[in-house]
Amino acid sequence: MFAPKKVLGLIGSEISYTLSPLMHNVAAEALGLNYCYNVFEVPTHNDLPAAIEGIRALGVVGANVTIPYKERVVKLLDALSAEASEIQAVNVILNRDGTLIGYNADIYGFAEPLKAFKSEIEKQDVAILGCGGAARAAIQALKTEFNPAGVVIAARNEARADALKADFKRKTKSLKIKTLNVADPETLAKLRDCKLIVNATPVGSARASASKEDLFPPDKVWTKDHIAYDLVYNPLVTPFLAGAAAFGAKTISGLEMLIHQGAKSFEIWTGKQMPIDLVRQTLLNALSSAKND
Repeated sequence: MFAPKKVLGLIGSEISYTLSPLMHNVAAEALGLNYCYNVFEVPTHNDLPAAIEGIRALGVVGANVTIPYKERVVKLLDALSAEASEIQAVNVILNRDGTLIGYNADIYGFAEPLKAFKSEIEKQDVAILGCGGAARAAIQALKTEFNPAGVVIAARNEARADALKADFKRKTKSLKIKTLNVADPETLAKLRDCKLIVNATPVGSARASASKEDLFPPDKVWTKDHIAYDLVYNPLVTPFLAGAAAFGAKTISGLEMLIHQGAKSFEIWTGKQMPIDLVRQTLLNALSSAKND
């Protein structure tokens, strides 16, 4: 008897480059699960409410949410997990019998690859480049798991950066946060003093509108004492990571965050553990093939 596949997908704008369908479809097939993961391109903010209602109306089991909708989607959902409510950003939606529940798997996904460096990060200043939903998840993970001395938010949009700082300061008085304009030359010296620098912007990605310019001149910031973590995963070696590696810094690819947030998402939807080793090798093969084309 024919059993229709349970539908999952990714909501975002300019997301043709994404490896999420490959990741989740390979995992579902390996476990013999009747799921199919698709791309749901949502061109503008005005289209988002209809897209979310489409999940409910069509019985879509769940979805990931990516740039630029992780914060905007919050008010369109029926309920939020504790983590999503805390940071007001969602990257996972579960449709539970018509009730849409928002989760944030980015916090877990960000933290897992970084745990190997925990002792180096504790009581050191860290920097986040960007002030969107991914930045929110990164700050939350750093706050709860890594005990940094302080967090620097470096962004071009000073108003959004200040709003992000205010949100966290209202909830955690003890967390030291300051904001800087990433375009200000004086910011470079302050970034150089941070042990960990995280790129939580789309700069350097395969996303069509992502800027091709460098976030900063690599020689002005990186040393062998730094840790560079790029949340962009396509390409595997971004200009941000290549610049850091050239000066001896340790690097973490955004592919690891993609995999770990994907594993958490997969568990929320299916109740099963993602076969991470198989998924990682599949994605590495895909990125290698794309590079050689």
